[in-house]
Amino acid sequence: MYAPMSELRRSASVEVPAQIEFDEVEMGLLADQEEQRPLIGSGGDEGLGGKGVAPDTNEWAVACLLLQHVSSTFTAACYDFASFLFLIEVFKDTLVPASLVGLFTKLTGLLLSGYVGGLVDRVRRLRLVRLAIGAEKSFKLANYALFLVLFGPLRPYAQAAFHGDASPLIVGATWTILVLTVAFSSLLGLANTAMTVAIERDWVMTIARNDPPALTKLNTNIRRIDLLSKLIAPLFVSVLSTFGGYLFATTILLLWVAVTCAAEYFWIEVVYRRFPVLAEGEEAKALTRLPTAPTSSDSRLPSMWRQAGKWWKRERGDWAEFIRLPIFASSISIAVIYLTTLSYDGTFIAYIKAARGWDDAFIALMRGLCVVTGLIGTWVMPRLEKSIGLERAGAWSIWFEIGCLAPVMVSFFYGTGRYGEHGDVWNSVVLFGGIALSRIGLWSFDLCQLKELQLALDSHPHRNRLTALQLSLSNLFDLAKYALTLAASTPAQFKWTAVVSWLAVLAGGEGVLSGFAASVNVSSTCLASRLLHAFPRIDSSSIRHRADRHRAAATDVSHHTTPTEASEDAAGSKRNFAFKPWPHPNNVQVCHGAAWVQE
Repeated sequence: MYAPMSELRRSASVEVPAQIEFDEVEMGLLADQEEQRPLIGSGGDEGLGGKGVAPDTNEWAVACLLLQHVSSTFTAACYDFASFLFLIEVFKDTLVPASLVGLFTKLTGLLLSGYVGGLVDRVRRLRLVRLAIGAEKSFKLANYALFLVLFGPLRPYAQAAFHGDASPLIVGATWTILVLTVAFSSLLGLANTAMTVAIERDWVMTIARNDPPALTKLNTNIRRIDLLSKLIAPLFVSVLSTFGGYLFATTILLLWVAVTCAAEYFWIEVVYRRFPVLAEGEEAKALTRLPTAPTSSDSRLPSMWRQAGKWWKRERGDWAEFIRLPIFASSISIAVIYLTTLSYDGTFIAYIKAARGWDDAFIALMRGLCVVTGLIGTWVMPRLEKSIGLERAGAWSIWFEIGCLAPVMVSFFYGTGRYGEHGDVWNSVVLFGGIALSRIGLWSFDLCQLKELQLALDSHPHRNRLTALQLSLSNLFDLAKYALTLAASTPAQFKWTAVVSWLAVLAGGEGVLSGFAASVNVSSTCLASRLLHAFPRIDSSSIRHRADRHRAAATDVSHHTTPTEASEDAAGSKRNFAFKPWPHPNNVQVCHGAAWVQE
């Protein structure tokens, strides 16, 4: 009934070059469209990785992809736990150094994640990932080397030197190491963002072209690796520090980073070579990024202010476009969940140890239970999607999380006992059981939203830059969490941070419902009917069609937007070219009581 996308593109590629004069921006946009054409189709016989790739080759390449992610995620989890542990061990009487690392890492991610995502769009895939791996390992090696100095010659003096109670040389050395640690950690966060966007978003989505079930499977396996790494890495670091000391643990972790760097280079090379689809469009991308000849020394060496102005203009345009996209509502919903103290981070652990009197062994057990329930969530999501559709599965998942956390709020106000005591048995069961059960909904929703984002930005010419903006949103709400815990910093005030956390998740759940209802033109009179009836069973191609229709309706063309319908400008010498989405009928639904009918 409709012409395939490939035919539309072939016809466009035949007509355009013979008739039209291109400027630099148009060339880049057209090349981006060709390189970023839809990857997730509604069918096809190419399978995982593209046409002509043997199944055994696919299996080995996917294994290498997962091995690389295991290595990268486990090493990152070890560093995240060890860096805060080591800083707290060296500066025992203050949390300022650890807080500075966390604060500046999130702030840097908020400001520069979009720029990093743009690099993923512009730079060749293999080169970008190699650079990200090299940067990631280099910054970790540098910080571990700094920790060796802190645990070595500076160990007796570092704590006093932080407060200025030492010789000027020792004070200067201590603060220099601390500043470098903060700087390297911030840059490391950007390298991690590049790896996340490149591997977990771009590479995975490209490899799984024409195979939505394969996309779900890859996303699920990657999330399981993330969860297991968060469980095993702290235990690994704790064993090293307990039995060998902090100097020994730092040395082993430094050597581990060096070894895994070589292994990850090998694995990522195998993945790139075994999946030819990853190399498609790389030549066009490189050609459109060749710099033009400078006309003056000023254009050759632009000032810092000029570069800052360009960065601000690009960021402002990217955010404006991202906000207009239909996927923005669910992006806000997943990001706002980061405004939570109901997870096993330093704040919550400090509360349950001080105010509730639980020991480290019990906390480790409950943390492990949350990992297990999170793994259950990754098992539930594919089955839920298959039964009721992707977007309804996401809505049910986040509202399951909201329902599990609602009784937890009660446990902060009733049955708590005196300060330092466990409180009533039912209180502990509700508190720890509710948080553990909520992880099923949390990780199921995380996977649903990730796939929605991948499908919605599937054919967007700058999908990686826009994907990185969602990570910026997460960093924003992470920063809000820091502000919240600073405002309510005592264990007695923690219950109010818990209430804010639950309200944030509640807002995320409502955002999922209202965002989808608006995108398909539905109306509803009550929350129950929206949960049970408002969401038609949406397949993967429908999400992409909706995003394509939204993009086709846009009229502005800039460095970050897609060309719209062909139209000549006033001079008639330039032309904007249409991106041709697959036609798709409008789904308009109206609610009559509790029943839904399609018009």
